[in-house]
Amino acid sequence: LPSGIDTMSVVINSNDIVGKRDFLLTEICRLTEPDMIEIEDHLALIAVVGRSMVKAKGTAARIFSALSAAGVNIRMIDQGSSELNIIIGVDEADYVTALKTIYGEFVK
Repeated sequence: LPSGIDTMSVVINSNDIVGKRDFLLTEICRLTEPDMIEIEDHLALIAVVGRSMVKAKGTAARIFSALSAAGVNIRMIDQGSSELNIIIGVDEADYVTALKTIYGEFVK
């Protein structure tokens, strides 16, 4: 998932790299010589998807405000140029609260 002009994020299920993490980091450093590598563990991703999002103003603000009011910290945000979805990353411990909060904001 792209996360900025001069940064890049790669999201991988930690179960998929058990025993391979150090090797992967070494290879990434060897091949790309990044300024920095940061690993975020225990991140849950939630995708908010809808065709109407393109025309609706304030969708992201509604998501962020609702999550803030519920005490959920957003650790990652990604929205593609199509504006059909917003992907947010939250602590795994906040996943259920975040999901219920977003559902409550848009569905109920």
